[in-house]
Order: sequence, then C-alpha cells, then structure tokens
Amino acid sequence: MLKAVLVRVAAVVALAAGCSPAAGAPAPQAGYTEADVRFSQEMIPHHRQTIALAKLAAERTRDTYVRELGESLAEGEQAEIDLMASWLRAWGRAVPEDHGSAHAMPGMLPPEQVAELARTSGEAFDRKWLSVIVDHLEAGVRMAETVEAEGAHRETAELAEEIAESQQARIDEIVTRKTPV
Repeated sequence: MLKAVLVRVAAVVALAAGCSPAAGAPAPQAGYTEADVRFSQEMIPHHRQTIALAKLAAERTRDTYVRELGESLAEGEQAEIDLMASWLRAWGRAVPEDHGSAHAMPGMLPPEQVAELARTSGEAFDRKWLSVIVDHLEAGVRMAETVEAEGAHRETAELAEEIAESQQARIDEIVTRKTPV
C-alpha cells in the first residue's frame, strides 16, 4: 500500500512541476465530485490525528504491540496527506490547516479526550488507546466506503479502497488480540 501511495505522490509532484509522470505512475484524473473533495478535506485531519495518537503511544506505552501498531499506522499517512492535499490544490480547493479544529468529525477525539489519554499510563493507557484507535479506524473505513460509493475521481477511489482494507485489517487484528480492548 505504501509503495502505491508513494508512486502516486511522485506522479503528482512531477505533474505539478511540469514534468511527465514517472514510468508506471498514473496521471491524476480530472473528474471529481464534491464527495471526493469532502473525503480529502476530512481524511487529512483524520490522518493527522492518527499520527498524533501514534506519537502519544510512542511516549506513553511500554507495550511493544501498541508502539509498533502506532508506528505502522502513521507510516504511510503523511504520504497520503500529501497526495490528497495535491488533489485539493489541483481542484482549487482548500487544504485543511493543521490546527486541530476538526474534532467534531466522526471518529475524531475531542481535545479533552486526547488530554485524558495523555494523562493515562501503563496498561490503562494501552487499553484506552487501543479502544480509541479501533473507533478512529472504523470512522476512517466509513469515510472511505462513502467516497467509493459517491465519488468520481479514480485515484481517490483507489486510495479509499486501500485505506478501507488496511484499516479494517488493523481493526480485526486489534479485536482478535488476546489483550482485551
């Protein structure tokens, strides 16, 4: 998944610079709907919060699984943010600023809940973090499924499919783990 996203990011960057896309990289599709725009504008803050939660896990947990899960979740999200931001700019649409005001979206933690999580440690942190991550990922899956049904931009649909599959796999992994969430 990460490799496919990075290939798309390289293609978008090349096109933005006036170059042809890298060999094998798809050119961005012009057709899009408001659903495509909304997906990118909502998924960008969603991914940013995933990255913030992963950093919190790196600081607060002693559990190898939680730390590695956080690292894995955050690994490709910045590349996906960059890709979606490039689409929004190409469409003349606003790229969400990184100021954390999107907490009212489904699956997003409000600042109070993030602060509460940051005050927790040990096994209590791990259980709460895993529970929060499951809810967060489930919201991401729903967002991806919505744009797959309503969108028109091929690259957005491909990214949404990758996000839905990878996030559902993580949810399944967490839920089937022996440690209760």
